[in-house]
Amino acid sequence: MRELEKITLNGVRYIVWDEARGRAPRRNGIALLLSAHDGVGADVLLVLPKGRPLALRACAGDGSEIAVDDGARRAASLALRNLALLAAGKEIVAEETADRVEVRLTDCFCTRLFAADKRARIAG
Repeated sequence: MRELEKITLNGVRYIVWDEARGRAPRRNGIALLLSAHDGVGADVLLVLPKGRPLALRACAGDGSEIAVDDGARRAASLALRNLALLAAGKEIVAEETADRVEVRLTDCFCTRLFAADKRARIAG
């Protein structure tokens, strides 16, 4: 099982993927993850690279990489703060300006995420 955070700021839904806990999917897997029909329904995937959280990447619903804006930076900051609080055994305090939901992906769904990328590489 894989745990992610879904943070909504100003109407934009962000999924935050911390690569310290496992690599992020590629383009087709990202599109599947963000899909409202087959995935968790979000607008942007934020990827926090392992050991380099300041090298934040953002991906759109089609899996393409997009510019990191202020909203994405704020969502990533909230996610990093929440990870630090959880690691310290403290309770996460909700902010009035952001909605936070914990998302748990099953092993089966994670397999589908990475299989989508594998199929694209074979076909391409």
